Amino acid sequence: MNQLKHIVYVSFSSKPLNESELKALLKVIRKKNKAHGITGLLLYNNSTFIQVIEGLEDTLHQVFEKIKKDNRHTNVVILLEEPIQERTFPDWYMGFQQIKDDQTRGINGFSDFMNNSDSTLLKGSTEEVMHLLTSFKKYTWKHL
Repeated sequence: MNQLKHIVYVSFSSKPLNESELKALLKVIRKKNKAHGITGLLLYNNSTFIQVIEGLEDTLHQVFEKIKKDNRHTNVVILLEEPIQERTFPDWYMGFQQIKDDQTRGINGFSDFMNNSDSTLLKGSTEEVMHLLTSFKKYTWKHL
């Protein structure tokens, strides 16, 4: 059965990205996501990405396999993968926000993970991770 799911992952940028590089990346991501029915949110801080992607399971896995092979980032670690009843970001083919360290302090182990590149340090719960991501819904996401 091709059910609705979301995947939340973190990864590290191969190199720091400036605003024009982020704009170019988002333009490509949004176009591809729209074509595949994928929605979500991308957060970026100090060469670290945290992203949620949501869509039908088969398509979502195909897209995620491409993400894992993309040489623009390394150390892709899934924080969460589970079925969902409805999309959290139904209108965003890829919302975007640059975040600060203090915005991730509520997730146990997340700051250590971002600073040490050690996936074993990430100990945040599903609720903590999703709280971080959904907290950005109330902001107008930066339309780069």
